[in-house]
Amino acid sequence: MIDRIRKIGTILSACLLLTACGDDYYVPSMKQDYLTAYSSASGNLESVLTDQGVHLPILADATDSQTKADTLVRIVCNYTEELTSDGIAGIRVNALTATVSPVPQPADTFKDGVKNDPADVMSIWMGLDFLNCILEVKAQDGPHYFHFVEEEVTTDEATGHRTVSLLLYHDAGTDLQAYTQRAYLSIPLRQYIADGISGVTVRFSLYTYADELKTYTFDYNPTN
Repeated sequence: MIDRIRKIGTILSACLLLTACGDDYYVPSMKQDYLTAYSSASGNLESVLTDQGVHLPILADATDSQTKADTLVRIVCNYTEELTSDGIAGIRVNALTATVSPVPQPADTFKDGVKNDPADVMSIWMGLDFLNCILEVKAQDGPHYFHFVEEEVTTDEATGHRTVSLLLYHDAGTDLQAYTQRAYLSIPLRQYIADGISGVTVRFSLYTYADELKTYTFDYNPTN
């Protein structure tokens, strides 16, 4: 299923709360990160895993977000780290948005063919079992569809090293290239690890507004 972004945009900046004590002010340290969030049986987000491998409970969620029960979802989150009265470290969620994070699929999976509408990479980096990316997309108000095409997977049997070539699927439909907006992507990579695989080289390509095919190469060293 193609992931759909009805309206591409940045996370809204959350207001900082100031608490006064005489002339001293405390400003919570706001962070924005890609996180893996876990939901409870009721579908509420209850904890996150950072890309540094740290598990943190969600102490409060100002967005009151819900998803499928007992599942995980990849998000971009504005949050502050806090301690409970018992000294337990956790986070307070101020704003969040889900990333585009489907498992890459072979080209023949897309019944209407692979769409190669352009996008530009603002930033791209390896996370914990994910390749994270912020795209700059020219859009007005129409829906954009994103996915990842698995073009080729090869394995060197002698070394156990695997090479994965991926291509961005982007269908802008009839939307006008009016304003530069952002789309948040996070490509899952854990499925490329199996017994005997020592590491993975990931090649991610996309067509840019300069009418070129651009490729980014990363080494993926999986967690245990």
